Amino acid sequence: MTTELDFYRSLNVARTFRVSSSQGITNIVAQLADFIEKKDPMDDLSLRILLPRGGEGSRRSQKWGAYIRSELILALKRKKISPKLREVRYIHDEHNFGWILIEPTLLENLHDK
Repeated sequence: MTTELDFYRSLNVARTFRVSSSQGITNIVAQLADFIEKKDPMDDLSLRILLPRGGEGSRRSQKWGAYIRSELILALKRKKISPKLREVRYIHDEHNFGWILIEPTLLENLHDK
């Protein structure tokens, strides 16, 4: 039987971004915003962001995640884009937290399969 956690871990997404340092966050936000801007139609938009887990990585990941979220919202506002995205946060594996940004209808359709 597939658990909810297994579902998110194995979910095929259009693109995965791995955050390994704070220096890369600005670049990742720009890539995320560009990817979302170019995605048309947005009805199959799905992205995964992996953040480090364990030890000090957990507190750092919380801060990085909040920073990415706020900077992404600002970047999309500047581009005059307001996609409807659902956020799912989960433990991806022993080394990473997972964060999925996905169009809500797409997620519902995948869940129903």
